[in-house]
Amino acid sequence: MTDKRVTALTHLLAEPDFAEIRPLEQSLHAYSLQTLHRARMLNSAGITANSLWLGRGTTSEFADFLRSMGWIGAYDASLANVLVSHQIAGDALLSHADPDQLAQYGPEIDRMTKVYCFAASELHAGSDLKRIGTTATYRHADRSLVLHTPEPADSKVWIGNSLYTGDVAMVLSRVVVDGRDEGHHWLRVPLRSEGRLIDGVHVRGAEPKGGVEANQTGIITFDRCVLPVSAMMSRWARIDEQGRYHSPLKRYRRFDECLATFTHERLFPTAGAGMAQRLACAVTVRFADLKKAFGGPLISHPHYRMRLRTAAGRATAAKHALEALTAVAVDRHDDRPPSEDRLLHALVACGKTGSTGDARHTLADARELCGGLGYHRLNQISPLQHDYEIAVTFGGDNTVLGYQASRFALREREALAALLDAAIRPHQDASRLLEVMRAVCDQLLADVDRQGPGAASTAWSRAVYQTLALGHWAAHEPTETGQALLRHYAAGCVLEHGVTALRAGALTQEEFLRVAELHEEEGAAPMDAADLLKVLDVPEALITAPIAHADFADRHLAQAVAVPEGRPGPAAVPLRDPA
Repeated sequence: MTDKRVTALTHLLAEPDFAEIRPLEQSLHAYSLQTLHRARMLNSAGITANSLWLGRGTTSEFADFLRSMGWIGAYDASLANVLVSHQIAGDALLSHADPDQLAQYGPEIDRMTKVYCFAASELHAGSDLKRIGTTATYRHADRSLVLHTPEPADSKVWIGNSLYTGDVAMVLSRVVVDGRDEGHHWLRVPLRSEGRLIDGVHVRGAEPKGGVEANQTGIITFDRCVLPVSAMMSRWARIDEQGRYHSPLKRYRRFDECLATFTHERLFPTAGAGMAQRLACAVTVRFADLKKAFGGPLISHPHYRMRLRTAAGRATAAKHALEALTAVAVDRHDDRPPSEDRLLHALVACGKTGSTGDARHTLADARELCGGLGYHRLNQISPLQHDYEIAVTFGGDNTVLGYQASRFALREREALAALLDAAIRPHQDASRLLEVMRAVCDQLLADVDRQGPGAASTAWSRAVYQTLALGHWAAHEPTETGQALLRHYAAGCVLEHGVTALRAGALTQEEFLRVAELHEEEGAAPMDAADLLKVLDVPEALITAPIAHADFADRHLAQAVAVPEGRPGPAAVPLRDPA
């Protein structure tokens, strides 16, 4: 993150509105409204806005913008999701609107004067958006579109920002003209006017959720909601005065265009999950350096260090994977639009599945490494666990994304091979391990080609994510501590894919055993907490956990809820007489 942007974010986090994410006595509804208020503050400060998306702002700022969004997600995943829900809906309009629609609605999106919702997923269709049931039928008598939910299972579900405050939804719908289904289109649909739902729109709560509580999610059903024909985004589709539908794109290309916004949107959970891992690891490293157990600090015990290094390795790899993917997205942006760049779509999907999948393990490990105190809400790790569990499903189910990404990769084999070759070229002392991982990627893609999408797709998407992370990390790690962590992480990746590497002839049995020894030696080696914290590089303003400070016991006692004066404490339970 650049100094300017991290400074602005740090200053905001120090303001009273950000002092405590959710006070114990605050209701969920109040927390949701407070989160929306914070989102608008961040937007007004220029830290996050649709104008910073790739293709709208300066490409040199895009990486900083993604890092900012990731740190916001580490502060509070609900806050990041409120912003992302608004921004991906905004991108759907900005990408598909004609010039008049852009002029009319663009400013309210960028200034966040109206809150937008992204309404694509449905109860029945799930991740298979080709099967959505929502229809918008053209009615020539009054040149309107009648938006309708045919069956309850076709309701839009998990729609962020929609339950209490959403003003507008960008709705993915089938457009029907003169009895013909013209396929998928984006519609701008007002949800509320002066705080009240408009006619034909019904919103119910999709609560309670297991996490991300303040991103108020709803289930939206449309009951013959009448919209002007101008509600349909008209960049590449229109209905003329005679009621005839026109589009220069074939039907399958309309679907691809509608889903183009997902390519960049999936970078957000990648960033958030990566920063959440780094924050949890930073808290754990500081606690491990302070907490005494069994004759010394936790960090002095070899097995503890092994587990902590494994978590820190995943967290640091997520940082480098994001940087590598961002660079690829920026480099390829001028060559072709996202809707036509299947290789970029595949790589971003690998990044999303890799970072969010690893977050589940890293956060669980960090929680356990901090013992019972790791489960206390004030110590940050447990809330991150609850909030980032859903990230494996947000933006597309990870398993389904693996299937899709591997199919796309098979069509772009040569380009993918060139990109992965370039990724590992600037390696340092992890060269042999990088070469093995590169061979693993080819072997797993060949397995997908032979067997079809399945388990090999999941393994392939992880291997590509790990290879991109390793290549970028090896080229950009100046510190000895970081290089040692890189070797430990790289050895772990090779061990994970050991059978595949053996099948590919990239590794002998003797080499496999040496990799296992390297992994154990690097993992258990002495650890300097200060040096590792520099590698993790977490802004100090984000580390609020009491256990990250030397006086953590005093802090916990000071923040414990005291029994108010005049009110009796918990009654003692009498012991039963053994007789």
